[in-house]
Order: sequence, then structure tokens, then C-alpha cells
Amino acid sequence: MSQEHPDQVFTGTLLLHAFQGFERWLFDGYGERGEGGLRPKHGAVIANIDRAGTRPSVLADRAAMTRPAMGELIDELEELGYVERVPDPEDRRAKLIKPTAKTLKRQRLAREVNDEIEAAYLERLGEPRYRQLRRALADLVELTATGAEVVQPPPDTARR
Repeated sequence: MSQEHPDQVFTGTLLLHAFQGFERWLFDGYGERGEGGLRPKHGAVIANIDRAGTRPSVLADRAAMTRPAMGELIDELEELGYVERVPDPEDRRAKLIKPTAKTLKRQRLAREVNDEIEAAYLERLGEPRYRQLRRALADLVELTATGAEVVQPPPDTARR
């Protein structure tokens, strides 16, 4: 942190810098494992897609972005082989965006790298402060929630 005392910086600024550091750490972890090629913006799809497929409008809502912007990301990821468009079995007029094996691998890798980052946070803060931080962040999410938030990682994995 710069020379400013944390009490003199807006909480939003601290959250932003903490998130940017997390994002760098995450993408460095991908690169160290030979898994480059995607950019942080692609996480709007990768982190929010269901294994069985998700409608583009739901992905946009979960990522808090416009449908046209989500459509562009889907197009990019489809071209890169991370997703495919398939008919929605509940409404043949609609499409689902379905993850490919490449996406599922990326999601597993994301959990692995996230576990390493969480372990580093825990080591840095110690158990009580780490738990307190997580509770405080969850409270802030609840305060500003839109209702579209998705709890990650997906339900098939355990969380600390």
C-alpha cells in the first residue's frame, strides 16, 4: 500500500485494489500452469455458466452486464472453443450456452488457484481476521445485492 494510512482511503478504493491484486494473482496462476489465452472479462461467462448450460440472458444478469456485451463474450468464447450454443430443451426457440471440456477444465483450475490464494490470505491474516474479513465482505455483498449474485465455486465443491 502507498504511504497513505488505510483509514484515509475510501473503502471502495481498498476493495478495488484488493480485487485487482487478486485478479493478477489468479491470472498469474493460470499462466504458471500453461493456461493463458483468456482475459479477465471472460470470467463473466466462465464463472457464471452452469454445467448443463445457461441462457445468455441469465449469464448477463449474473454478471451484471448488458445482453449485447454478454453476446460478444459468448461469441469470443465460442470461437475459442470454450462454449457452444445448443437448443434449450425447455424452449426450442431459445439457446443455451453450454460449457465445453475446456471450460470445465478452466473452472477446476480456477478452484485450484483460488484455493492457493485463500490459503495465502489465511496465512497473512490468521484465522480470526480471515473469518472476520469473509463475514464483513459477505455483509457488504448482502447490502448491495441485486439478487443475481451467484455463490462460487459451483455447488459440487466444498468451501472453507
